[in-house]
Amino acid sequence: MLDWKPISPFVQKEFAKYESLRPLYISEGHYLNQFLWEHYYQTKYATDDKALYISIKIHGHHGVFAPLCREADLPEVFHRLENQFHDKWQEPARFYNIDSRMVEILKDAGCLSDYEIVPDRDSFDYLYDADKLRTLSGKAMHKKKNLLNGFIREYEGHFQYETLGIQNIKEIEAFHEKWMDERRIYDKYNCIDDEEDGIYRLFGNCRSINCKMGGVRIDGDLKAYTIGSYVPDINLAIIHIEKADVGYRGLYNYINQQFILHEFPEAVIVNREDDLGQENLRQAKLSYRPIRLEEKFTLRE
Repeated sequence: MLDWKPISPFVQKEFAKYESLRPLYISEGHYLNQFLWEHYYQTKYATDDKALYISIKIHGHHGVFAPLCREADLPEVFHRLENQFHDKWQEPARFYNIDSRMVEILKDAGCLSDYEIVPDRDSFDYLYDADKLRTLSGKAMHKKKNLLNGFIREYEGHFQYETLGIQNIKEIEAFHEKWMDERRIYDKYNCIDDEEDGIYRLFGNCRSINCKMGGVRIDGDLKAYTIGSYVPDINLAIIHIEKADVGYRGLYNYINQQFILHEFPEAVIVNREDDLGQENLRQAKLSYRPIRLEEKFTLRE
């Protein structure tokens, strides 16, 4: 049986070793996402000679996310997880946020004959061409470019982008608290407080965790901040957190662009995560013209 452990601030390098075994573009396949949402999902991880496994709890039942392993090992790893469900947890198997490539491999190996395969649209990640986000070039991005230019004109001489670090944590926290209080009324999945818990865990451990932070000041005050991580094997930047004062038209457009320009100049693809089924967020993410939606599936035995 697997030895399940908490996702501490000190296991990022262990995750990275397994993350490199196959290309995974879903955000759940990478350490910082799991660290931020550990409280919400009651997440644990375990390792063996084949894979890193991620277990969660949903409505009192056990579940697992996509394991981190080589593609060739996915059928064997899948059966090991089935044994965990049946022999240890004594529950039917439930796999969540499974990427389409894993589904394809398991189908070809005949592993899913006893499973319901359900696409989870609210969890699909939005993937973008990094250069398009840097330049906002082309007719499809015309409105975004206008919003960006409008922000630059209106606040010329009053704003600046800044790479943030541990010296800015208290200031980020103060802005974050105000932003969260204003957004709780839109919390469809009742997860804002759990996201906040994860963010504060990150703030308290950012000396130990490899991530990037950036912000925008207007007249010296922090009015937006964002947090991301990078997956070098596939040149993927993941934007985990992005908050901005909506009172400044075009500010989201500005920090979106500047963060990629300054912190991830080598990125080829940007994952801006899912929309959680929030219609306003869905329309905003679609308006940036993703190159694809990275599909995720639930597998129920």
